[in-house]
Amino acid sequence: MTEQKFQAPPLPKAPTPVQPIAGVSPQPATPFPQPAATVELPVSNTTTDTPNSSTESTASVTTGLITDLNLSPQLLQTKVVAGILGGVLLFGILLGAMMFGGSASPAQNSGLQGIVRNPEIKQNIPRCGMADRTASCILYIVNASRNDRLAEDFFDEAVKLTGRQKYLLTIENSQYAKTRIAPGYFAQIKVPALK
Repeated sequence: MTEQKFQAPPLPKAPTPVQPIAGVSPQPATPFPQPAATVELPVSNTTTDTPNSSTESTASVTTGLITDLNLSPQLLQTKVVAGILGGVLLFGILLGAMMFGGSASPAQNSGLQGIVRNPEIKQNIPRCGMADRTASCILYIVNASRNDRLAEDFFDEAVKLTGRQKYLLTIENSQYAKTRIAPGYFAQIKVPALK
């Protein structure tokens, strides 16, 4: 609400002089005291406002906004306002998705990394330990040394782990035997099935 200046009500006119009654002496008339100054009081919400006063103030604000911006009064229709707000919401969602959305990079392969592939493995063979003990499988052994090693250097370890003969491993991995395995990389050794 707005503050309004409240002033004291106007003073009544001085009374007309009365004719004295015989035997009574008239007393001089005392003037009314004058107010010292105008007093400003804040308007509280408990005053008796009419229901139209708040609507009129809102209408005057929007009318002022429309005239100040040289806009059409048709913009105050409910459907137009809802359309404008919906467009702003859609624009905000799109802008947020562009700024804070997910990355466009493809998903990373979460499998074992750093494998030196064996070209002699053509079909899909299970890893050793997941297949039957007598079945053909693939054994992965890491090069834990600080130097490059050849794949055939891992055949002795494969014999200990799988129980196959070294010459069977050499026959199954004849091309791969001379492949260099860098430190930290895995050798992919094909282990033949027991017959």
